[in-house]
Amino acid sequence: MTSPLNRRTLLLGVVPAAALGLSACGSSSSQSSSTASASASASASGSASASASASASAAPSGSATASATADDGYVGYRFNREVPGAGTATLYTDYQCPYCAKAEPKFEEAAKKLDGVLNVTVRHMPLNMHVNAVPAALAVEAAEAQGKHLEMANKLFATQNDWKGISERDKLRTLFNDYAKELGLNTEEFDKVLLASDTVKPIQRDYDHAVKIGVKGTPTFVVNDKVVEGLDSSSSVDDLVSTFKREAGVK
Repeated sequence: MTSPLNRRTLLLGVVPAAALGLSACGSSSSQSSSTASASASASASGSASASASASASAAPSGSATASATADDGYVGYRFNREVPGAGTATLYTDYQCPYCAKAEPKFEEAAKKLDGVLNVTVRHMPLNMHVNAVPAALAVEAAEAQGKHLEMANKLFATQNDWKGISERDKLRTLFNDYAKELGLNTEEFDKVLLASDTVKPIQRDYDHAVKIGVKGTPTFVVNDKVVEGLDSSSSVDDLVSTFKREAGVK
């Protein structure tokens, strides 16, 4: 698979590493993965590409915190209370994917219904057909540094049509900073994290892990690192809950 992170520079001043990309939001033939090599460059431009899919379900809202697991000590963001030893249902998402935007409210509701039963998390999966998927993921990470991951994620989903086609790096950066200001963030700190070379690392980590376990598009639902078939953005909250519980062996 070609990486959306190395096909182009990401955003002003940052040329991070490889992450992989897929050919469509929903499915893709197998492709070879690339390795990430982060580097900083003052003249970086850019964005990354991604794709749009028809497999999805819900996405986030509520309170999310970064958490650790076996794959390099990181699992993404939690949508409900951590339940040690319980199974984990994860949504792999792309902030430019229209199906992910439709799935977002349902995943949040499912997380509430599964509170205390299963761990519910979200992870990055920027795809190659989406021009600004990686910059959007960087904006989410920059907001998370101030505790506003979900607020920024929801803002990006709600405004996809406003930023998805922007090719000028300065314009995209300014718009994301405007969103940060609307959300009450310290924009100086937000911008600093947005452009920092390290900010791409959790995105790269999520992408690498997604490819490793067979995720081929977004949104994709996974339970205990096993891709769940038969769920998409049209699935009901009850379908999500019952399927997650079944896959995790919970009655």
